[in-house]
Amino acid sequence: MANAPKKRPPTNTSGRPPRGPHPVTTDRNLRAGLTAASARLKEVNSPELASYVDTALALGAFRIRESGTGDSLSIRLPESARDAIEDAADDMGVTSLSTVVDEGFRRFLAGEFTVEGRTYERRGTAEKKVNLNVRPAALLREQVLETGTSPMHVAADYLMRIFETGPYKVGDRAQALEPGNDRNPTVPLPVREQIRAASAGLASVHIEEGFQKFLDGEFAPVAPVWPADADLVPLRVRPNNALFDQVAAASDLRPMQVGIAYLLHKYDIDPAAE
Repeated sequence: MANAPKKRPPTNTSGRPPRGPHPVTTDRNLRAGLTAASARLKEVNSPELASYVDTALALGAFRIRESGTGDSLSIRLPESARDAIEDAADDMGVTSLSTVVDEGFRRFLAGEFTVEGRTYERRGTAEKKVNLNVRPAALLREQVLETGTSPMHVAADYLMRIFETGPYKVGDRAQALEPGNDRNPTVPLPVREQIRAASAGLASVHIEEGFQKFLDGEFAPVAPVWPADADLVPLRVRPNNALFDQVAAASDLRPMQVGIAYLLHKYDIDPAAE
């Protein structure tokens, strides 16, 4: 037919959302929404319903939405990068690389980093590639896929960023700090659960980061204050002993007060909201 259209109409009938930036409900704005919902329910005289929302907030129960472990994801990496990631994770006491990948997916979806374009090495010069297998949360993996970016590429990029290897290696990377003695500061139960969920197993490493920022004058800690009726439970961490001792000598606060204050700051946890 002479007048037949030459291009398919721009109508998506597949049922799949178009590729491109994918709006994602982050933990931060979901928490804000739940807080607002609780306030509104109290305004309309539904305190019992509001109490359910408050309980979900206190326990971080909204994280269940993305906690379902999905299928294995094979990440293709240079062998040296795979080995560096596994060695550094072991040194840092990271028990699950899958939780680190989940953190990377969340940060990617929130726009906190982008994946650089891939570069290709000349034939015969490329380093041997191997697989690193993880099992990220199914929902997060699907959300990354819907942005048009390969979850494997996001996972590989984030792991190499975190463990400073591959293109993110800086000279001869210093080895991870030696884990220190067990420290068991007490925090409210909901706070401990939020720290565990947000840290992806890196709470001790992040405390060391906070110690160093404090010693460098980049972080001014305020001792956390818990409600008088809070159910206090121990948070087991193992920050480096040398850093711990430096903070003890330089601060009027106890070192773990500095460390916990930094975790609350880094993970955007508000104890008053619990």
